[in-house]
Amino acid sequence: MDKKYQVALSFASENREYVEEVAAALRKSSIRVFYDKFEQTNFWGKNLYEHLDDVYRNQAHFYVIFISEHYLKKTWTNHERKSAQARAFETKEEYILPARFDDTKIPGLPPTIFYFDLQIIRPTVFAQIIINKLIDANLNILTPTNVSKPKVIKSSPKTPNNKQKSDPKPININYKSLENAKTLKPQTKTVNFNFEGIAQLSNDKPIVYKILTKANRNNYTGVAKRGEVYTTIQKHLVPGKNYVPGFKVKIEKMKTIQEAQKKADRIIKRSKPNYNKPLK
Repeated sequence: MDKKYQVALSFASENREYVEEVAAALRKSSIRVFYDKFEQTNFWGKNLYEHLDDVYRNQAHFYVIFISEHYLKKTWTNHERKSAQARAFETKEEYILPARFDDTKIPGLPPTIFYFDLQIIRPTVFAQIIINKLIDANLNILTPTNVSKPKVIKSSPKTPNNKQKSDPKPININYKSLENAKTLKPQTKTVNFNFEGIAQLSNDKPIVYKILTKANRNNYTGVAKRGEVYTTIQKHLVPGKNYVPGFKVKIEKMKTIQEAQKKADRIIKRSKPNYNKPLK
């Protein structure tokens, strides 16, 4: 069932400057986003306690919570959070998408749930991450309602040499193809090996990935399951046992994780990346 909003944003006013940039970038990309400043006229005369409960419980496909110490202290943000958590509990859907300004613990939010660290991600990049999530969930597909149809230009009655102009051939737009455009995306993609680059990747398929040096040599090859592309690759950016230095990351989408693992094994055996353990 379609919802009024593709995503609803919940945040403390102290973090408005960051969130407003995210909301503006989403709106510019024609995303149906619930952001309070966009709703002032709609709020007029409403009982906001009931209205916000309805929005965060029923009217959005996803709920993005911008966690901070300020968020936990506010009456309204906690009201929004409880409505969203009730929805997640009732439907058992992947609904709550957390992002953090700090390490504040939020009641009812498991410590094992993955989140994005907003201290190292620019607002426009985070907006693109949200858009990628919507695309993966088939919620940002181009439809005939937001594609302008071509105008048919009528020919003039007669040309100077008295020859009748023929009507121009109508331009046919295959709207079904436009709706399925995301299936035509290339199966390989190379991006910068940083948080902003990884945010440009899609999470919709299992992948094989290679972390490349500036000289385009393979430093590491791995695989990621569908839905775990961001989390799997990002762990290599953080100093520790999984850290891998690199300049670019190249991914290739595969049909199954088993197919991805077989291809990764072939690549490792052939190129012997510095940070992969030798295959037995």
